[in-house]
Amino acid sequence: MEPIEVSSVKRTPQGLRLVVHALMAIFLANAANKFFVVDLDYELTHGFYARIFQGLGDAPDQYRILPLLPLKWLCDWLPFNHAVLVYNLVFGWVVLELQWRLARELSEKWRWAAGFGLCVFYIYLQYTGWRPDTLGLLTLCLVAAMIIKEMRDASLRFVLYGLCIVLLSFSRADIALIYALFATFYRKKIYAAYIPIPIVSQILLQSVIYPDAVYYSKTVMLLDNLHLHYIVRHPLTYLLPAVVLAFWGQIKSFVAATIQKNYYFYLLIAGYLLLVLLIGRINEYRLYLPFVPLLLVIAHGRRSRE
Repeated sequence: MEPIEVSSVKRTPQGLRLVVHALMAIFLANAANKFFVVDLDYELTHGFYARIFQGLGDAPDQYRILPLLPLKWLCDWLPFNHAVLVYNLVFGWVVLELQWRLARELSEKWRWAAGFGLCVFYIYLQYTGWRPDTLGLLTLCLVAAMIIKEMRDASLRFVLYGLCIVLLSFSRADIALIYALFATFYRKKIYAAYIPIPIVSQILLQSVIYPDAVYYSKTVMLLDNLHLHYIVRHPLTYLLPAVVLAFWGQIKSFVAATIQKNYYFYLLIAGYLLLVLLIGRINEYRLYLPFVPLLLVIAHGRRSRE
């Protein structure tokens, strides 16, 4: 039994899809700017990202410079709040398009549902941890997922995926490590050669590129997470169990259909949750967005070893 309905014969015209995705991106960007107005004002008074753009920011955000570079360029031409608006609009549209293409084996209604779901819940995914570069990071993740899933030229795929790992390492090293491990299991063991890249990048960022950056948060967050006061105050903490209960049958079928060939995916999620529990905040649901492209990769259990 297929866990998710396959593509229907009737397809949305490409031109119409591009227009709809543009309207959805405009909605997402405007909603985010209105919702995070306090954070935008904080930037104007404290210059948190301005310091990062100058290479003087605090860790760990200073070590995640790559997705912020387009925002830095926009800030040279626009006020910060307008720059964030344009950034989210452009990358929002790119994310919606890439997600649509990556999910081409799903039905039209599931593809639309995924896009609308992202737009509607985007602000809640960042409810307690706003980061304007989230969609830039998700774009890199989607590109990496498309390369590892769709590209048939093994040599070119290996090179381009390695480039993605390098870019991800300067965006979020933990996600880069997850993607390197995923490719090792999904494709071939040769991709394990990319596993040291995120580690090396962090050493370079901390010791060479930004040696003066200091962590502004506690290194170990386990006790904070165990107190549960962060997670209880987050609205999505109550919506997500509702979604699981409502779609329990489909979720159970999906896991049953994919876990045998793609067991490593669930191990990566478990390991990442443990990592976030130890050194992050378990209620920062935006941290789990990079798993969505990988979920789409394994959606029909296809695995190639050529």
